[in-house]
Amino acid sequence: MNKPYKVMALSTVIATIAAGSITPSYASAAENTTKPAPIYADATNNYPEYPEYPEYSLGPEGLKDALEKTGSNMLVMDLYALTIIKQANVNFDGLTAISNDLQTGMKNNLDVSRVNAKQWLDDLKPQVIKTNQNIINYNTEFQNYYDALLEAANNKDKETIKAVLIELKDSISKNRDAVDKLGKDLIAFRDKLALDTQNFKSNTDTITGILTGEKNGIPDMKKQIEVNYKLIDENNKVYIASSVATALGAYLTATVIFAPIGAAGLGGGIYGITTSQQQINSAYEKIKQLTTNISTAELQVAKLTVLEQNTKNLVETVGAAVTATEKIKDQWTTMGVKYQSLLENVDKMNSDQIAIIIKSKLNTAKGSWNDVNQYAQNIQNGEIKFVEEKK
Repeated sequence: MNKPYKVMALSTVIATIAAGSITPSYASAAENTTKPAPIYADATNNYPEYPEYPEYSLGPEGLKDALEKTGSNMLVMDLYALTIIKQANVNFDGLTAISNDLQTGMKNNLDVSRVNAKQWLDDLKPQVIKTNQNIINYNTEFQNYYDALLEAANNKDKETIKAVLIELKDSISKNRDAVDKLGKDLIAFRDKLALDTQNFKSNTDTITGILTGEKNGIPDMKKQIEVNYKLIDENNKVYIASSVATALGAYLTATVIFAPIGAAGLGGGIYGITTSQQQINSAYEKIKQLTTNISTAELQVAKLTVLEQNTKNLVETVGAAVTATEKIKDQWTTMGVKYQSLLENVDKMNSDQIAIIIKSKLNTAKGSWNDVNQYAQNIQNGEIKFVEEKK
């Protein structure tokens, strides 16, 4: 009896999160009341002879906003997937209006839905986690190189600066490629989901139409129940009349004068009692079966409605995840361009200029990467833990 409750609980959580009524714990945990340092350092204040050089930023501007959407989408998709997997099978026992082909088609639809849900949990979600982990790993790499870059800037050592920038740029390229693959896989998954959901909806609409239709559906079954109750009422009247006839026939048979009449009445009464009783019992059995069929039909319609809505919502959420993933890829791409731009211009700048730019950008980027890293870790820990508890 725990499973239906779990499914309902998951559905409630999904609806609440999707409606924006609550925020995952990692989002609130990442909030900071202190205003973060701007992405671009105040190089112009410390070194007014040089501009800010925003094209040489070493920080993760825009990455945190993209992460927020990715984390929320991952959480909602996890819960939709778990709900689909845990949802009980539909059962059309006794519902003869649903053809065997239609029942088989719906069973296949449900099996495909569960396969899709497992694909998200077992294949795509780990890629999202890896994408998030890449951000954490890059922060570690950046912080490890921080002192080396700072020392090289102080020593005006262009070769070391270029070597470190190349290492960081290569990591950025790898992270971008990983996100690019994830985005392509999500798009393929979304398109497959959309087609599967369309097929699911087609069968669901057909079955729901049959079960709720006037012909052979719930309304028709209710009318049949009314007819059988009327049949019971009519046979009860026959039963009473036959009982009276039987009693009267038995009395008349006991007398010599009216014995022939009494025998006829007795025979007719017994036949009436037997026939009416059989029809009453048959009607009660039909009512019992029809009531069961109505309950089954109503339950299956409700199940199908929930399943259809969950699969539809999963498609929409995957679509949102594709958009968020594209934004993360764009941020890695932008960072790669800026690192490449700085790398190409190191030799063109004089030593003082490159030292000033590196030190100012490092100062800002260090704090910005720490901030993004903390948010990514909160997603990694909070979201995964939250969903695991729901399994």
